Formats: sequence, structure tokens, C-alpha cells
Amino acid sequence: MPPSPRYHHIHQDIGPWMLALGGCGEFGANLTLYGSAGVWIAVDCGMAMNSNEAGITEVSVPSLAALDKLDIRIEALLITHGHEDHIGAIPALWRKLRCPIYATAHTHRLISAKLNPNENGPRQIMVKPMQTVSVGPFSAQWLPVTHSIPEAQAICLEVAGKRLYHSGDWKLDAQPMVGPLTAQAALQQLGRAGVDVVIGDSTNATVAGSSRSEQEVAQSLAKAMKTASGRLVVVCFASNVARMHSIVAAADRVDRYSGVLGRSIATHVGASRASGYLDTDTKLLPNWELGFLPREQQCWIATGSQAEPGSALVRLSMGNHPAFGLQAGDTVLFSSRVIPGHEQALEQLCQRLRELGVHIIDDDALHASGHPPVEDLTTLYGWLKPRYLLPVHGETRHQEAHMQVGRTLGMDGIVPRNGDLISLTGKPFIAGSTVVGKILQQR
Repeated sequence: MPPSPRYHHIHQDIGPWMLALGGCGEFGANLTLYGSAGVWIAVDCGMAMNSNEAGITEVSVPSLAALDKLDIRIEALLITHGHEDHIGAIPALWRKLRCPIYATAHTHRLISAKLNPNENGPRQIMVKPMQTVSVGPFSAQWLPVTHSIPEAQAICLEVAGKRLYHSGDWKLDAQPMVGPLTAQAALQQLGRAGVDVVIGDSTNATVAGSSRSEQEVAQSLAKAMKTASGRLVVVCFASNVARMHSIVAAADRVDRYSGVLGRSIATHVGASRASGYLDTDTKLLPNWELGFLPREQQCWIATGSQAEPGSALVRLSMGNHPAFGLQAGDTVLFSSRVIPGHEQALEQLCQRLRELGVHIIDDDALHASGHPPVEDLTTLYGWLKPRYLLPVHGETRHQEAHMQVGRTLGMDGIVPRNGDLISLTGKPFIAGSTVVGKILQQR
């Protein structure tokens, strides 16, 4: 194991340095630190969800013990987008971080919805896409990318004479149903200026080909709904506003009316309407009104795609949701991918649904991932022309596959682990390592 980081690494050397407290060798809990001359900032602050031995999904957040051990004070928290694995730990950790949070307007709304309104929360500073802000020696620019949530951004950091591209979560979609296209011209300009290091999303680095468009999913949903019987429950990620558009439109084609189940999905609906990403054409009936319609006319958009404890679908499968009870002949349609680590909990959920006599529709055509497969990675790196790659956001096998893609494109680099202090002065190398961990949260 590498030695512990030295004092001068953390507090004196201009570096720059990178230190991941979460998000490497795992899905979720994304929290990446960057330092230069004793000034440290963080990008994202997410939670993780994993099944325990009993198949129950547990929620955890990154431990901040390393900050105390290394005497690091975070000057700013920069947020790429509003998914739980990027903002979900903020309620648990902001009192310890005690720093301003920079995010775009839509992400700001989602963060605010998670905080106690009766408490003086963290200072939130709204930034606009393409805006550049300065924090100590760091210059940070937010760059729009397509993903499965509005206002997803990459963040380009300039510090100590280096240009670092933190990709966040992204995909390439020429026909996004919500939000703008990826800022291709700006990324190509970065490539001409010179990108030293990409810190990049590895989630789909094991997948060949290019991303599916959300438009294709919308067509597949319409076909699948024609076969649905009884009351229809469609399960998707609460943050996927584009999918919500698709579901409501598809349901309308088969003479069904739509509504939502679950606190988190209601939060995203509210934030998306306020941000202008969910227009008035996307008609969602209140629960009491939808529930009075015949079962064959109902389409419920629900949370629980990963069998999260307390989610709408989990409660429906257990027969204790206050809105209604599923009956034999009803249909549950999954419009989401399984995040690794949730397979056992999801299988237990599906078994409960089968025992109720519920018909399950689950097909790859009903979902489009928000993460880049190999062709998308190749295209992006053709624009950026980076010298080095640090693959993050994924299990080790995903990171290693991503590193292999990079090497075929002429990039060098290393596969980071949580706790590795990595020098970015030239070719990345591990200068030291510190202990990291997770803290379980009560739900």
C-alpha cells in the first residue's frame, strides 16, 4: 500500500492533486477532491445504494474522516447534476463540509428540496451552463452534456497550468427529449486548447456500440403498453424527466391517464415544472382523480426501480401502499436498468409481484442508459484529445475496460482507487493513500 500523503502534498505543493473519497471501484457515493497549494475543492457529493446479505437495499454516504486526518478544508463543492449518487449525501455531510455549493438552477432546486426548510442550510450559488467561476487558484467551467436528467454538466478545471476535464455522467444523444445537446463545439475548442487529464465516467465502458436515443425508447414504450392489462405501473428513475414525457405520451396513445407515485418522483416533477423541463402538455392527474378511473385507464409512474426501501413499488409489492393495492392481472413495466449490486433485492421484489399475479414487462428496448458506451467514449476523446485518463464512476472492471479504451486511443493513465492521492503534474501517479469508508444511513 502506498504511504500516507505527506504534509507538503496536501498543504504546499501546487500539484494539482486528485483524491477520491467515493465513486472509484463502486457505483455511487461520488465525491472527488482536487487540491493545489493547500486549497481544496470537491466535485459532487453522492450516496450509494447496495444490497446487504439479506437482499435489503442499504444507503450509505462517504466518510469524511480523511479530511480530519489530512487537515483538509473544502473551499467549494461543485455539482455536475442532480442524481442521488451525485447530490444524495449533501443533507448528511454539508454541516461537516461547511462550504458554498455551486450548481445550475435545476440542480439547485433538487438540492434545496432535500434540505430541512427550517434550518439555515449551506450557501448555494447558482451557475449557468458555460459559466466560469474562480475558487482560489481554480477556474471551473460548467459544460452542458446530455444525460438522463436536465442540466447535466461536465466541469473543466484549470489550475496550476493544467486543464482537467471532470466528465460527470453523460452520453451522446442527437435527439434528446429534454434539454440541449452536448456542447460539442465547446468541447472541441477545449481539445484544440489542450486537455491534460480526463476524469471520466466508466459505467458503460464494457458496452460496445453507441448510445440509444430517448426517442427510440418512447416508441418501444408505446408498443409495450398495448400489451399491458389491468392497472399499469411504469417504474423508472425519478429524475428521468425525458422518460416521464415518453411514458405520458405513450399512455395517452393507448387511452390511459397518468399520475405519479413516490416522494422523490413528485419532487422531480415539481423541480422540472419550475425549471421549464416538464411542460403543461405532460398531463399528470392527482392521485385521487386517477384512482377513481377504471383500472384499464390508469398508468402510474412509480419509484422503486432499484428496490429502494420505502419506494412506491416496494410498498405496492408488499401490499401496504396507501394509494391502492395491486391485483392479479395488473401490469408492472420496468423502464430502467439494474444498477450492479441491486440484483438480489430486485429479484425478491419481482417474486412478490409474481405471487400477486402481476404481469411483469422488462425489456432492454424500454430503457436507454445515460452513460457512454465505447463509441461515445471514442467520439468524446476525439474531440478533447486528452493526454491522460483517470477512469472513475464504476466497479474496477468498468474502470479497467475504460482504461483499455483510452490506451487504444493513445492515452496513458492509471485506474484510481478511493483514497489514492494522485499527482496530476504530468503523467498521473499515486503519491500516497489514505483510509476511506462509508457511513450507513437510516431510511
